[in-house]
Amino acid sequence: MLLKIRIIVLIVLLILLKDNLSGQYAGKLSAVTCPQEKIDVHLSQESTFTGEILWFKIYCTSSLIPWEEFSSLAFIELVSSENNSILRKKVLIKHGEGLGDFEIPNNLPTGLYYIISYTNWMKNFGEGSFFRKEIAIVNPNQKYTYPVNNQDSLKILVQNQEPDTRADILKVIPDKNKYLTREHVTIKISKKGISGEKISGDFSVSVCRKEPEMIFNTKQNMEEGLIKIPENIVYLPDYKGIRMSGKLVDASGNAVPGAFITISTPGPGTDLKSSITDNEGVYNFLLKPEEGEKEMVINLPGNETKSSLEESFWNGFREPPDNLVFSLDQDAISYLKEKFIHFQIEARLKKTISAKNTQLKTRGDSSVFYSKPYELIDFKNYINLDSLREYIYELVPSVKFTGRKGGSEIMVFDPVTMSYLEDKPGIFIDGVLYNNFAEIAKIPIREIGWMAVIPATYYYKDFTLGGIIDIHTKKSDFNSVKLLPDMNRFIYPMADASEWKFTSPDYSTAGSITRIPDFRYLLYWEPNVRVEKSQEAMVQFYTGDVKGRFIVKVVGISENGEILHAENEILIDD
Repeated sequence: MLLKIRIIVLIVLLILLKDNLSGQYAGKLSAVTCPQEKIDVHLSQESTFTGEILWFKIYCTSSLIPWEEFSSLAFIELVSSENNSILRKKVLIKHGEGLGDFEIPNNLPTGLYYIISYTNWMKNFGEGSFFRKEIAIVNPNQKYTYPVNNQDSLKILVQNQEPDTRADILKVIPDKNKYLTREHVTIKISKKGISGEKISGDFSVSVCRKEPEMIFNTKQNMEEGLIKIPENIVYLPDYKGIRMSGKLVDASGNAVPGAFITISTPGPGTDLKSSITDNEGVYNFLLKPEEGEKEMVINLPGNETKSSLEESFWNGFREPPDNLVFSLDQDAISYLKEKFIHFQIEARLKKTISAKNTQLKTRGDSSVFYSKPYELIDFKNYINLDSLREYIYELVPSVKFTGRKGGSEIMVFDPVTMSYLEDKPGIFIDGVLYNNFAEIAKIPIREIGWMAVIPATYYYKDFTLGGIIDIHTKKSDFNSVKLLPDMNRFIYPMADASEWKFTSPDYSTAGSITRIPDFRYLLYWEPNVRVEKSQEAMVQFYTGDVKGRFIVKVVGISENGEILHAENEILIDD
């Protein structure tokens, strides 16, 4: 009970501080019992040729489930045995699940590789807490001498790290144990008779050719799998968002503590976020959990300061394990040769089991952070005047501007108190906080769409604004004004969308069965198999022309955050 109370206290602290939480608070949070996260990754295959697509689904859970989800973002990397991070992706986590894929580069050499996955929060506990799995990648176009197993040599089968699972809950039931080639298969996935344990979310299901055992020759690393208890919380969780962290330094490269930084997003809406740097000059912003890229504008506290973003990825291992070499027996060598022949035929016939996903263009958020404006002016409803100054003079009597020292200053008159507001107004152009009205006044009137005005003191998070003047051009692209010296404009990668969709043939219609070979080794991949109210699900697919035993692997997550595994085999033969 005490542990649960501590966890709830930690969540409350994170909620209260989530927009400005940085290193100055992090050390204080370490005294609270820290919830730990676990990640498991379901891979569509555990060995692959170069040029193939490796699909995956990430399951992320913690001791806070089902009360609260801790991380909205997971990181996944493909790492070589030389500890080079080859492929990297950010994956959105919703209800403990996230999916994606890797297109294995054609130029990778044959060898053993690692899949590692983690969250920002898990970095605090060391890479021993990460998901780690060894996979074999074979480049059929490069010559490689496979070491053959010698009974007298040292052979250690590396045990893949797996989180605690409940394999006794799920049951995989094929409608037959043996199938002909190109035959229809129906598999039922059900929860066994254990009361009180429900499945949350969807199953992921893969059906892949069973491979001969490949032995990894290595030394045991006693440090692997050790989870460190953090002395201080350095990495903050992506709690209900994507955390963007960076560091502010002066011209000499020294950290700038206690500095006030703001970011805005150009577009049809208007939002504003702020952060105060800690003693190390580190700042944090929590962005909406979205896929794709987002354009950002950061306002620095002076022309002489510089900002650099923190590297989100772990980039391989900090304590790399011993290099792995996989050796094969004759069965494994024969298997790879046969698969290569089939792979060549499929490539020559241009057959594929993947299709490129259509990427939908992300629409800009049109919401604004402030309440209903006092005045909203749509410029197309008024006659053409020569300048923005004239429009404001004629239509917005609460806004006055004066010229001082060759520039312009804005003053907002509160019609309620009948006095000018003391605080500096918040002036925005295309959603970006922009404190140079003289530059805004140069925008051609034909480019301006609308303007909203609030002639009153406005309190928003860390801001006290002496009124709001929000101007949007017709394109809302923030290209009608120049970038000020204290501004940085950049593209920030949010989460990566899934690029490829698995496809498979349907032999149910007349004339669909042709003489074209079907040499699929991955018969089925579906990351989102819907669980019915009966806690059951059905999957259906067709076998191909490859004979042998195939592994049906199912992974899911319970409503209490336990990662569930189940497997079964089917045989394809004449």
